[in-house]
Amino acid sequence: MKKNKVFAAVFCMLLMIFTGASDALRGVFLPLFRDHFALSQSQASRIIMMSYVGNLIFLLVGGYLADRLPRKRFIAGVMLLWMGALATYVFTDNYIVLIFAIMFSLGASTMLSTTVNLITPALFAAPAFFVNIFNFIQGIGITGSQNIGGRFSSKMSSWHAANAIILVCAAVCLILLFTLKLPDPEPQSRGVIESYKMVLKNPACKYLVLICGCYFIAEHGLQNWLTSYGSQYLGFTVSRSAMFLSIFFGAMTVGRLILAQPVEKMGVLRSLIVCGVVASVLYTVGMAMERKGIYLICAAGFAFSILYPTIVLLICEFYDSSLAGAATGFMIAVSTLFDIGFNAFFGSFVSAVGYRIAMFVLPIATIVMTAMLITLHIKFRAKKA
Repeated sequence: MKKNKVFAAVFCMLLMIFTGASDALRGVFLPLFRDHFALSQSQASRIIMMSYVGNLIFLLVGGYLADRLPRKRFIAGVMLLWMGALATYVFTDNYIVLIFAIMFSLGASTMLSTTVNLITPALFAAPAFFVNIFNFIQGIGITGSQNIGGRFSSKMSSWHAANAIILVCAAVCLILLFTLKLPDPEPQSRGVIESYKMVLKNPACKYLVLICGCYFIAEHGLQNWLTSYGSQYLGFTVSRSAMFLSIFFGAMTVGRLILAQPVEKMGVLRSLIVCGVVASVLYTVGMAMERKGIYLICAAGFAFSILYPTIVLLICEFYDSSLAGAATGFMIAVSTLFDIGFNAFFGSFVSAVGYRIAMFVLPIATIVMTAMLITLHIKFRAKKA
């Protein structure tokens, strides 16, 4: 049993680091795709959009199947779809094929990392600790991929080679998977519609959706707009603005390592409330101080660090284990719609009111998220459906 847990931990860490590396390559090579395929801005944006479509499909369908199929069979199936997309990257050089492959690779990798978060409570006695450690490892994969890939992102041959390396690593993970013993979900007779009806009936559902959606706006909004905000409004150079973004995500990565043990001791909901309050204060004050507050925004990354992986655990606390996969998939999929809506309108909002006012959407989203966490703590105390 102990040996199986060690191998399971190794598998989870490897899978998280390789899915993180795979996801990060899209952003690193996007300028190359634009030049290589002679893409317009709208065509380039479709690459990002297809990743959101992939997330929606995989999380809604995969979340339902994760509660029904044997764990190893489900994970292996999603891994094979992911590896098929990676192989497509390696052996093809076509824009249309690329955007469909991105739908499968990003959707499958998101489902895989979500599944790691789902199975952690069944495998380890300290789930909050391990979930944050695994997400810390994923952060290393993302950062390493960005740093290494960025040095070789001027040729399509580098794109092919990078994905070939990840494909080989994924094959090693797949082999390791078949050596593991994973707990299977209990057999269920519910159909997909009935499952999602049960998810929606939980009175905590609307609060959890708002928590996930506001988190995505607060974090992904900064990821997509901080460089532009810093260079076009605060007066920093583009490279310096990008450096601030890297500090924010560096703080997130380090925070997951340092805060993993305190989160386990404090409990899921209390930890989220504390970090949410700290993140809201740093984010709001940093944004209000503009240029002088940029390092406060960077420091907010430390408080943001445990939010996403611990929110996934929070969802599981409000649902029976037989609904955990469907509930988590539903929450994150709906939150992706928040992302899509935000990205669709935020550029126009900036043009209408300017960066100073528009950027306050991000700390406001953080405050709303924290308010919903406090509401959950007061009203529900983590009751299960």
